[in-house]
Amino acid sequence: MFDLTRIPTGAPALLAGLSLVLVSLGPCGCDGSPAAPGAEIQASADGGENLDAIAVKVDRVRRGSLSALYETSATLRAEARAVVTARTRGVVRELLVEEGDRVEADQPVAILEDDEQKIIVERTEAVRDIRQSELERCQNLAKQGVLSDNEVEVAKREAEESRHAAALARLELERTEIRAPFEGTILVRSLDVGATVSDGTPVYELADIDPLYADVNVPERSVARLHKGQSVRLLGDVSGSSGEAIIERIAPLVDPTTGTVKVTLAVSGSGALRPGSFVRVQVVTDTRDEVLVVKRSALVADGRRWHLFRLKEDGKTAEMLEVVPGYEEGDRVEVREVLGGFELGTDDAVVVAGASALTDGAKVDITWESAGGPASLDGEPAAVEAAGSSSP
Repeated sequence: MFDLTRIPTGAPALLAGLSLVLVSLGPCGCDGSPAAPGAEIQASADGGENLDAIAVKVDRVRRGSLSALYETSATLRAEARAVVTARTRGVVRELLVEEGDRVEADQPVAILEDDEQKIIVERTEAVRDIRQSELERCQNLAKQGVLSDNEVEVAKREAEESRHAAALARLELERTEIRAPFEGTILVRSLDVGATVSDGTPVYELADIDPLYADVNVPERSVARLHKGQSVRLLGDVSGSSGEAIIERIAPLVDPTTGTVKVTLAVSGSGALRPGSFVRVQVVTDTRDEVLVVKRSALVADGRRWHLFRLKEDGKTAEMLEVVPGYEEGDRVEVREVLGGFELGTDDAVVVAGASALTDGAKVDITWESAGGPASLDGEPAAVEAAGSSSP
């Protein structure tokens, strides 16, 4: 800084002349040429506009179908499930199926050693034949008056007992071949070849897993809209696998403790879903067609009120609309009503990312969420999805 008290005599005239020279030069560019009038003001204005605009993503309002869902959870189970056991004593000679194999009803699944049973069959059948021949001889002698009726009755009892013994021996032989009681899938193999079994020893666990079943409890007020054969959505809680089920049956009574009704679901072609899988269930209790649909991220909560931001025709300004949401399904929400006398249609674009940072009339720098969105709204044609589409 200059100290004016120390400026020598005659210096004021020199300073005055220097000031005149600087004023005459005026503002210059970087190359020394004079800048255009108003350039500094214009640059400042442009920079301020860019800084004020908030970056957001927008997408078109769509029309589609949305459903009211009753959501709950359930565990999948097999309708028919049984432990296949040995029905006689013996040693496992061969296992014919493995875990995961599909078997038919009465299909052999394991073979026991049967040498002893075959010997018993041969012996008892030989005795049966002898007793039958003896009975026939006694009957002929009785006709001739040689034998009494009492002796004939004894021969009959012995022949009958020998037939029973032979049949039991044959049954024991047949039981060395263990068979599936019904069509299904092998869930568990309980032993190995060479294991000794007796009557009641578990060999396999079998279940009919197509279809699988699930029991859910639905509030009484929602049951009136359900019917047998109605489609139900499933989502595996761990695997993430999705599937479809149908309502197999609806219980005729209401649980007085919970106020719910038991609804049994059948899951065909369950794929990755297995018995014991924990699933989330979505039961459709009502559906609305041709409603206005926006993404869930477009809605901003303000206490108990909801609003969204619509892009104005200039493509640079956001307009706040208060709305009443309706059914919600996944990331899509129905706009049931627009308050304040405003209207919303499929020609409109709404902010789907960054809406929480906006206020009414805010300047925005837009990017289109979907590939079909127009690059701008300044007279260029917009790619609008046809009415009736069910997903954004």
